[in-house]
Amino acid sequence: MINQMQQVVVAGRQRDSRAIMQALQTAGVLHIVPVEGTAGFQTGPLGGAAAEERRESERLLARSESSLAQIGVPRDTPRSALPDEGQWPELVEAVATPAAALEDQEAALRSDLDARKTYGDVAAVLARLAAGLDTRPRFAVLSLTTEKPEELQAADAALRAELKDRYALSSAPVRDGLTAVVVAVLAPDRDRARSALSKARLGELRLPGRFEAMPLAGVVQEFERVGKNSDAALSDVQAQKRKLAGQYGASLLSVRDALADRVAIDDARAQTARGKYGFVLQGYVPTDRVAGMNAALAPFGNGVLTELSAVDDHHNAGAIPVQLKNNDYTRNFEFLLNISDPPRYGTFDPSWVVAFFFPIFFGFIVADVGFGALFLAAAVFMIGRSKRGQSLPIGLLGLTLDPATLYQVGYVLRTMSLWSILFGVLTGEFFGDILERLHLFYVDPTLIKNFWGVTLTGGEHETGIIPILLPRVLPEFSTTLLLICIALGVVFVLWSWGLRLQLSLKHKHGHHAWEALGMLGGLVGLILLAFVSKAGRDFGALGNFGNPLVIIMLVGFAVFILGVIMSRAFLMVIEILSNGGNIISFTRLFAVGVSAAILANLATGVGWSLGGVLPVIGPLLGILVGLIVHTFLFALTILGHVMQPIRLMWVEYLNPTGFYQENGIRYNPFARASLRK
Repeated sequence: MINQMQQVVVAGRQRDSRAIMQALQTAGVLHIVPVEGTAGFQTGPLGGAAAEERRESERLLARSESSLAQIGVPRDTPRSALPDEGQWPELVEAVATPAAALEDQEAALRSDLDARKTYGDVAAVLARLAAGLDTRPRFAVLSLTTEKPEELQAADAALRAELKDRYALSSAPVRDGLTAVVVAVLAPDRDRARSALSKARLGELRLPGRFEAMPLAGVVQEFERVGKNSDAALSDVQAQKRKLAGQYGASLLSVRDALADRVAIDDARAQTARGKYGFVLQGYVPTDRVAGMNAALAPFGNGVLTELSAVDDHHNAGAIPVQLKNNDYTRNFEFLLNISDPPRYGTFDPSWVVAFFFPIFFGFIVADVGFGALFLAAAVFMIGRSKRGQSLPIGLLGLTLDPATLYQVGYVLRTMSLWSILFGVLTGEFFGDILERLHLFYVDPTLIKNFWGVTLTGGEHETGIIPILLPRVLPEFSTTLLLICIALGVVFVLWSWGLRLQLSLKHKHGHHAWEALGMLGGLVGLILLAFVSKAGRDFGALGNFGNPLVIIMLVGFAVFILGVIMSRAFLMVIEILSNGGNIISFTRLFAVGVSAAILANLATGVGWSLGGVLPVIGPLLGILVGLIVHTFLFALTILGHVMQPIRLMWVEYLNPTGFYQENGIRYNPFARASLRK
């Protein structure tokens, strides 16, 4: 749900402004907005001595952050006691100067190692071919590499056409597919030789950095020295960095946080209205945090005045910050809606809908005890890793999940896996129909007939221990599952337009209210049209006005026409068909789930059939092949298992509510750096 906000105005003496702002920052509850258009007060960026102090704080903050990054101090390192303010510049410089020097040394060493790794073997062959000619002033030596024999021939032909016989070309292989080439010419012919090589579309080899000016023999010697000494030198530099981090890291982090807080205070002061003797700031505070703000300002007594007022969520909802206030379970699902800004203040928070239905829909699709157990194992691993404060890099996606995000993902995955296991018990699936083949699960036609009213044919797998309640892969049961999914679509689409109507009436948006009312009526009429006519098989039933459903259908269509006229949204005639398609979209829960189950049964069947071929190796081979096929099919289908249910939430459910058209501002309280970590 969206937490209730109150608008607040704070006024105080100018000489106490920094202390008051620091108290509000420590409380960490006030969302500050700029004060504008106040006659007789200064607004905007600070000036004079305050601006100079801010620039100095920013400089020290930048120096401390770069130094912490250079010496590798983790942000979650425990802070030490904050040194006296007068010692901050000295402490920052005591770390920044050696840290920058060590960073330069490390960069140079790594550059040398990279150059040796890339050019070492090429330089050795080139030096042997040049035989010291590049050290003689009378000669010029051009070095290059070729990958094809045709390139070498083209170079020779271009040089011969340009220089006749005033050049020498020598080549030798470096490794497969790469040849080192040296061209020696008289010094005055250097540019003509380069021009000839350019015509052959070949460029001279340029070594990086300081190696460019060295003779080839000197490059080889330097590469040998780098190979012998650089690893030890690099280890020494890293050891010195660790020493700096251990000596100053905790103190520098405390100073860095204090500087960040100071800069943030100056930024907040720039949003106030300032006079010679006083200042005024405004913002928003959650209703349940007002006591914390008042407690923070209590030490100033009559030196500070506050005024609280109710927010105007009708005319000013777009400017009110939004804080979501949900229980622990729902809060872990909120990140699934972070693809957009939060909902506008005064509307509704769909987090609980996603938290409740998304894992159920996922479990309905997967519905396999075996795969659910795999998801559960992955979730337990993620949660355990997050509780140890460890991140999880995901190389395939090129991102790293921090411990907090990793916990949320693990929590959501754990919920999804438990629903998958529950539905797996109902469908009797364990990596397909393995347990059904072993007669642990079985299909009881009598039970299915009594429970669902569905008559099954065939007698395969009718003996076992646990009866299957959702035999989703059986053709006779397909219609029942389709109707369940369509019923879900009806509920969700009508629910979404009902929410749109309720919010439109609340905010007195007549145009949207008529649109929502008309769409609700049209959808009810469309649904009853399909129901009464038995999906188009009996259109004659639509003329039976003694059937109350026909009357309701006609009333629904009449309301739809009225909604089109009153809202003047004539495209609703097309949009209602799209919304009918949204209802049908819920059948993807059936289609994706059943197709995955059939593929899983196929994988199990392949392994099972191999197991019966050979007496000893057959079962082992069957398990191996089944595992490979299951893994391949799982990799192909897992993305759809996740995206299809969340898409139903994002698109089919949330789109009609106007969730993406009426976004709000995320609540961002003015707080200390240590509270924002």
